[in-house]
Amino acid sequence: LEQIRRAGKQDYASKGIKLTAMPFVIKAVALALHDHPALNASLDLEQGQIVYKQYVNIGIAVDTDRGLVVPCLRHADRLSIPDIARELAEMAEKVRSGDFSVDDLRGGTFTISNLGAIGGTYSTPIVNVPEVAILLVGRSRKMPVVRDDQITIRLMMPLSLSYDHRLVDGAAAARFLNDVISYLEAPGRLLLAP
Repeated sequence: LEQIRRAGKQDYASKGIKLTAMPFVIKAVALALHDHPALNASLDLEQGQIVYKQYVNIGIAVDTDRGLVVPCLRHADRLSIPDIARELAEMAEKVRSGDFSVDDLRGGTFTISNLGAIGGTYSTPIVNVPEVAILLVGRSRKMPVVRDDQITIRLMMPLSLSYDHRLVDGAAAARFLNDVISYLEAPGRLLLAP
């Protein structure tokens, strides 16, 4: 992932797009949600129903002077990595400047919070109700890892998933997170995804 990101960084920068790891994470989550619909659902307690969403709208937690704001990146599964990067930058600027509406905050089906930008590694995110899951992304750092019985240094990105046990059990959450990791470890799949 980091090799692809660095290789494309200059090309994207010339188009005014800052290419971070976050667009890759968003795309990986959006694609994984297709195979794990329970994590892209909500609980309607008034009606006593589970509502499975047919769309993937990712809420992105943005740190602002006024506190945390979670605007919604609509149809993230249909966007390319460059489109996600562009919309993410525009969305963050809009929210930080205070130039957003309540509609910008509605309709999320899953939230991603990124502590990496401020140096955070691990934390336990709280689910953004009525959603049933949230992923926290920590700061990537080089760590020793065993691969094929060899110790090597790899850039590792901590991920923490919280979920509502009324709908999602630990096994389903682990399978979802494994799929997200699989996409991030083979980012070419993200670039080729529709």
